[in-house]
Amino acid sequence: MTLKKELKSEIVNLSTIKEYFSEDTSFLIELITAYLSDTIPRIEIIEKSLTEVDYIELKNVSHFLKSSFGLMGIKCLEEIIELENLAKIEAPKKIIHEKLNFIIPICRESIVEYECILKKIKNEFYYKNQ
Repeated sequence: MTLKKELKSEIVNLSTIKEYFSEDTSFLIELITAYLSDTIPRIEIIEKSLTEVDYIELKNVSHFLKSSFGLMGIKCLEEIIELENLAKIEAPKKIIHEKLNFIIPICRESIVEYECILKKIKNEFYYKNQ
């Protein structure tokens, strides 16, 4: 049983991390841990924009999330790019809110999914091989 074959998700696209990091379980654990610790507070910032839009902060957070969402296979990368562009031009709040209402549930779902994946990697692959 290999990590590359066993690691599956319907929520996130794991092809990139499986391709590049499945042979190094400890690095994969570090990568997912860093993703979670960096992303969770930024998603909270995005959620605050549902009540009060801070265009500068929204643009900065969206910009940061682009690279990590691409690497981690989060299925709203295009929408994050659009959100960054909307924040740059200070689009009407209604448009920002529509985009946020699409993005936030996907982000939250991906966080839960990666928490489960991390637990699985630690329990089934990492600790058994130590």
